[in-house]
Amino acid sequence: MATVKFFIKGKSNPATIYLRFVAGRKIDLKHTTFKPIDPTHWNRKSGTIKRNAVFEDRLKLENNLTDLKGEILKCYRMDFEQGILIDADWLKTVIIRFYKQDQNLKTEFLIDFATYHLGNLPNKIQKDGTTGVSKATIQKYATNLKKLKAFEKYKGKRYLISQVNMEFHREFIAYLKEKHHLNYNSIGKYLTIIKTICLDAYRTHGLKINDAILNGNFRATKEKTNFITLNEAEIERIFEKDLSSTPYLENAKDWLIIGVWIGARVSDLLRLTKDNIKGEYIEYTAKKTGQKIVMPLHWQVSAILDKRNGNFPHAISSQKFNDYIKKVCSESGINDIVPGTKREIIGKTKDDKKIWRKKAGEYKKSDLVSTHICRRSFATNHYGKLPTPVIMSATGHKTEKMLLNYIGKAPKDNADILAEYWKKAKQNGETKMEVIKTAQ
Repeated sequence: MATVKFFIKGKSNPATIYLRFVAGRKIDLKHTTFKPIDPTHWNRKSGTIKRNAVFEDRLKLENNLTDLKGEILKCYRMDFEQGILIDADWLKTVIIRFYKQDQNLKTEFLIDFATYHLGNLPNKIQKDGTTGVSKATIQKYATNLKKLKAFEKYKGKRYLISQVNMEFHREFIAYLKEKHHLNYNSIGKYLTIIKTICLDAYRTHGLKINDAILNGNFRATKEKTNFITLNEAEIERIFEKDLSSTPYLENAKDWLIIGVWIGARVSDLLRLTKDNIKGEYIEYTAKKTGQKIVMPLHWQVSAILDKRNGNFPHAISSQKFNDYIKKVCSESGINDIVPGTKREIIGKTKDDKKIWRKKAGEYKKSDLVSTHICRRSFATNHYGKLPTPVIMSATGHKTEKMLLNYIGKAPKDNADILAEYWKKAKQNGETKMEVIKTAQ
């Protein structure tokens, strides 16, 4: 005779309701029902909800468990007669089919839904109609999931999506700050992903979430970032510096000059070859976004290509490029002391891996140079001089907000640009703009 009984484990709130399916002596299977409950509402002896328990959606939960039990017993009778193997995978399939969902079951638990959300990213339809996300985005969500699992283990409890509130917000920030030594900008990225996951649970799947997510109180943390860029005078100094006696630095120098004048990500920059030259333009497809980008050849870039008989510098890894351009800038005299952050080792993991974190301080500018300096310098040096959409077409930023965040600009900077334009217009005696009223 086959039986289905329900039970919970431990005393944490909420607890997950599990089921045990037994059929004869050889079949004894257990699986989660994906349903949470306050353990004080559960009768552990009878494996049912307590008679005097009062909570929202009690009847709905009771009916759900009753129907699930009936479905399992019905499927067992049918499948057993047909000789289908009754094992753990069979039970999982029956339960998931009962909920009429796919193999990545959506649930009310934060970790379970975050796992589902991560697995579904390759199928996500973007606003522009394209399907899927970049590998980098998937990696960010995977790292976020690891942090959430570690947080739950640290707290000794499982969280419902509806429990992602301001208390969760404060405790998660404190945990990442104290245990992982992350800065507020890094923490803010994790909070943004968590908020996105919760909103997807609410908007797409109708799951209950906390008001803090909806009213905007659950927001990312930020701290002032000192962006390191090269201005045009510094770029000229580097361009004029002769490093030919050290070929690997001369090679890195040329890549750096090309990078600051085309604004490409390093993953695109270091892949360029003479095949990307189309007349007076550089054409390439961004690896991260798939966007086609066309850039005119700056005269310094043309000079480098001419020096190399139409070829780009020889290929190097992004890590070597990152290391070499620090030396290039140092040799070029870019050594002012400026505020910034440097990566330092703060300890080791249990498996003896080094833990790196950024430390704020004042350092030689050449020590703070990294591969990001190419794209960020391009955007910063052209901001306010070229229309923003033109800069975005080169850097690959999809929105103006993303671009402004990238170069550390605020909306007030746009106002300052307009004020400077009016000031110059007045000095030059240009004609004032007239406001023409529309006829009523």
